[in-house]
Amino acid sequence: MPRLGSHLAFASISQLLRYAAPLLVYPYLTRTLGIDAMGYFSTVMAVGLMCSVFVEFGYGLMSVRELASGDRHVTGAVLSELWLGRSVMFLLVAAGLAIICHYVDLLADSSAYVAALAIGLAYGFSASWYYIAAERPRALAGIDLSCSLTSFALILALVRGPADALLALWLFVIPLLAAALYGHLLARRRYGFRLTSPSALLASLALSLRFFFFTGFPSLTNRWSVVALAIWSDPLQVVYFAAGEKLTTAAINTTVPLTRVLLPRIGRLMAGDPGAAYRDIRRYVIGIGGFYLCASAVTIALAGIIYPIMFGANLAEGSRIFAAQMLMVPFAASSRVLVQVGLTSLRKEGFCALVFIASTLLYLLVSALIAPTGGGIGIALARAAIEMIVLLLFVRAFIQAGHSQARP
Repeated sequence: MPRLGSHLAFASISQLLRYAAPLLVYPYLTRTLGIDAMGYFSTVMAVGLMCSVFVEFGYGLMSVRELASGDRHVTGAVLSELWLGRSVMFLLVAAGLAIICHYVDLLADSSAYVAALAIGLAYGFSASWYYIAAERPRALAGIDLSCSLTSFALILALVRGPADALLALWLFVIPLLAAALYGHLLARRRYGFRLTSPSALLASLALSLRFFFFTGFPSLTNRWSVVALAIWSDPLQVVYFAAGEKLTTAAINTTVPLTRVLLPRIGRLMAGDPGAAYRDIRRYVIGIGGFYLCASAVTIALAGIIYPIMFGANLAEGSRIFAAQMLMVPFAASSRVLVQVGLTSLRKEGFCALVFIASTLLYLLVSALIAPTGGGIGIALARAAIEMIVLLLFVRAFIQAGHSQARP
């Protein structure tokens, strides 16, 4: 474990860079595009990010676990299964989104449809899994720095008014597509490429489906909030909620550096000393939960100051929605670490999948009922309540797994 500190530092830098550009650019966009164009931008971005969850389909986390085994027979086929599997999912997503847009007034035009698919492709085919599996956080930090600076500079230079909302979306997407292509070329060089059989591809899709349920469903829940408001509420609620969602998502995703560094290490420790691995996971989750609880309480108290500073005085009324959104951050952050580092290593992904399926379906129903009258605050409170229930279920499962580890 001698490099744990440096790996964690570079992973943290990578995550900071990934979210620094949007957080810096978003205030500029809210001031430059105006309410209507910003509502358009936020809706297309949310739909694209929802598409990316289906395109990614759990292959990233599954590939990291498979590559950690070191089995050359396995690693040779991982890249092929990932490429083909994600390509199949992208085609299904493109068809599904076209059908939805035909019946639901979700995207304004064909240009918005193409931009949403491009966002889904860029994020869904991310090569972050390769840098995590190869334990190369420094390289990932460099890639994220390049993407962040490029998007940031291009948007500041080229986006000048409401008519540039679509251009702003593409300026986010293009650097990410280039980075994804480069990362997959590196992965092919390191792990090789062995074309998988149709039966193996179907088996990988079935296995990745289990990972999709507990890695993808939380992201779907997050993106759906904006889409629900776009369908059943007004553009101002969309802008308020989408702005706050940028901050809450960035807060939750600060757990990513820890999970990136610890996942392959906890997996190896679990194979040799399950008791020690369980104790380490428990220590990390308790520490993270306490930190986010305190940080969220302070942020909620200062929401009336933070939100207008970030997004402008014309959106100051959205600070109440932002405060409600922050309520779910401690629960969601703790759940993410407990699932991706702990329950995954304990081979409890089936249980996690069931919990996330049930909670997501419940949230889809509740948000559809609340959005027309409750708006952003109602949806935020419903999300916080469901995230709390989910965390309690995961804690119970983890404690039970610890009792099993303690038995002789």
